[in-house]
Amino acid sequence: MENKARPRVLLYSDCSFFAGCENMPANLLNSAELSAGFELIFAYRDSPRYASGLAARVRPEARLIPLRVPAVESVLEALDRPGFRTVSSALRAAGIIFALRAAFAFYAFFVLFFLFRRLRPDIAHINNGGYPGAYSCVAAVFAAKAAGIGRILFVVNNVAAPYDSLSRRLEKGVDRFVARHTRVFVTGSRYAAEKLRGVLAPAGQVLTIPNGIAARPETEPASAVRGRLRIPEGAVVLGVVAVLESRKGHRYLLEALARVKAGGGGFSNLLLLIEGTGSERERLEKLSGELGLGSSVRFIGGERNIFDVMRVFDVFVLPSIGYEDFPNVVLEAMSLGKPVIGARVAGIPEQILDGETGLVGEPADAAALAGAVMKLAGSPGLRAEMGRKGKERFEAMFARDKAVGSYAKLYGEMMGSKE
Repeated sequence: MENKARPRVLLYSDCSFFAGCENMPANLLNSAELSAGFELIFAYRDSPRYASGLAARVRPEARLIPLRVPAVESVLEALDRPGFRTVSSALRAAGIIFALRAAFAFYAFFVLFFLFRRLRPDIAHINNGGYPGAYSCVAAVFAAKAAGIGRILFVVNNVAAPYDSLSRRLEKGVDRFVARHTRVFVTGSRYAAEKLRGVLAPAGQVLTIPNGIAARPETEPASAVRGRLRIPEGAVVLGVVAVLESRKGHRYLLEALARVKAGGGGFSNLLLLIEGTGSERERLEKLSGELGLGSSVRFIGGERNIFDVMRVFDVFVLPSIGYEDFPNVVLEAMSLGKPVIGARVAGIPEQILDGETGLVGEPADAAALAGAVMKLAGSPGLRAEMGRKGKERFEAMFARDKAVGSYAKLYGEMMGSKE
């Protein structure tokens, strides 16, 4: 196919940093096979933090368009600092934040409308963290429709928010427009697809395409990582990679480890590495001390290449208690042949085959989590077997090329339908 005849796909995403939901657009932009059939352009809300993450993951020849789009999240981050939280609470209570969000979305509409009018894409591919998620992504549907773009693809990378607040109920009319004019919705998990149907009742298709993972190259040998992190010889390393927020359930993992340590049984060599940054770090460090975990727990902050650190884990644990969809980090651990302990939250049970590639338990259950830790920590053979099966499952279902192929097929089907 001649380059000039390639259908044009304009991807748009809005995120304050390069989060897990941003990896799939990067995979699409990096695919030479996909670029041979489609002209891909990526527009995004510009910020130094996001641009840095994007540059590290996307090939230089990718066509990128940074956009100056205001975001209410920037205002909230500024107001949530110590000394400003009273003001933040007052603004929220008065509905000012909702009004500000609406004003920013209105501004984003015009920015995106003129972008769509100028580029005239055949497909508008909107990548959102959740629903409603980033309001500029919702505005992108209005902008695309106003610009005469009929093929709109909307990716929802988390669970759609129900109408359980006044602000969400006020958004029902907006949601009906989005549901009516989006040709195809895509979610990463079947769980999220079911929730999306329940909230939006979309007129178009809702498809599930799990995000694909591309392994990052090793930048630091495992032996060097073990030395830098002072991991003792013979230690069984449990690892968690997640932002330090209450929804990730770190406290239950700490409580589980305390139960394991208190029970004896030869688990004195357990070491828990907690990677990530976030608002809960101080509380979690305090809890670790109160539980008497001492040197059995290390908070290692944010690592540049988490694959380097995950290679030294014996068991990967993600004890989330809510607000998840299809965590990329679980797939990353599987790609490295690590057995995974996860919670029965959202799409996590769709990733882990309980008893085969890892263990799945109820969220916020420290006792069950302790049992899972003991089962895997006490059996090197079981860890190896589950890790091997997990890697096979990853390669069969969750590798980057599988996901890219699914999107290529979807693009082709959308081009085959009338605009």
